[in-house]
Amino acid sequence: MRRGTNAGGMRRYNERLILSAVRRLNGASKAELARMTALSPQAVVRIVDELDGIGLLYQAGKRTGGMGQPATIYRINGKRGYTIGVEVGRGDTTLVLLDFDGQRKAICRHAGSFPSIDTVLRHIDAFITEHLESADLSNGETFMGIGIALPWFLGEWRDELGISADQAEEWRRADVADRLQAGLTQPAFFENDGNASALAQLLCGAGVDLQDFLAVNIGTFVGGGLVLGGRVHQGRHGNAGALASMPVCAAGKSDYLIHHASLYALDKDLAAEERSAWTHRCIEALAFVITSAGSLLDLEAVIIDGALPTESLDEIAIGLRRHFATHAPPDFFAPEIRNGTLGSVAAAVGAGLLPLHASFTPDLASLFKRD
Repeated sequence: MRRGTNAGGMRRYNERLILSAVRRLNGASKAELARMTALSPQAVVRIVDELDGIGLLYQAGKRTGGMGQPATIYRINGKRGYTIGVEVGRGDTTLVLLDFDGQRKAICRHAGSFPSIDTVLRHIDAFITEHLESADLSNGETFMGIGIALPWFLGEWRDELGISADQAEEWRRADVADRLQAGLTQPAFFENDGNASALAQLLCGAGVDLQDFLAVNIGTFVGGGLVLGGRVHQGRHGNAGALASMPVCAAGKSDYLIHHASLYALDKDLAAEERSAWTHRCIEALAFVITSAGSLLDLEAVIIDGALPTESLDEIAIGLRRHFATHAPPDFFAPEIRNGTLGSVAAAVGAGLLPLHASFTPDLASLFKRD
């Protein structure tokens, strides 16, 4: 996380920095916040007291231990706002309702065929009616907006998806975001699905204590996102860490990761022996990619998550740990392999965090703005 400053002109930045730190720590004392942000203790006291006074933070209790008085623990007040996160996937659309603390209040998943823009808008409208309007959460002060995460190349890899040219073309047009926004009455914020997944892991998933990691998301197509220095690293086109087109060597031939670690190739009715063979190929291909990424970036960890059952993700993570315990290059610092905790909702949760970051992230330009 970036260090703060005590300069008066950066007051708003420092408020955002405190809120972001409390969210990552899932509650913190003033002393802990001062250590994490590098702000002076006096500045932290002033900012926390002000945020507490306006209801963005609340006193969640006392923490005892050590010398001195018990420390007051502050947490985000989830009731101060709500957002909707939407992941537009190649085979399903997932929607979540988040409160200001990033906690999931409702989840809905529409599985089926390749989506159209009209279908996505109908799903969002129905979700708003059921979970916002029925609970009277849709007023301007309470509802902060809709985050939408989708692959930048949603209509590509047609052969793998089995979709028509017309289906693909709808998502290739440059005005996709404008057409989605035109169908909504609420403000919308857009991001690549891999970046959204990485953001979710950073703020409320398995990466809350990490600064540099690769988030691998195993879905219809394998994808991912990259966090460097405690921030989502987008790259020039917002597609850093996308992973699907990463080259791998499989069975002595050059190929792409998409063909070896994606669920489109894993039929749910496959026999146990065939599923085991897919898992072995997935581990082998991911090990190749992780070695390449780790050699280039010297990562702390790689988080393995996705739409597989927990036991299947465990098997892949264990296989990767075994690989790096025995087959890592001699000059390679193998990253920690972590199991993700968000599963199939990672990108939707990350999308739901986007409206929060539009107002309450300390480094908005680095996270979500592109030239």
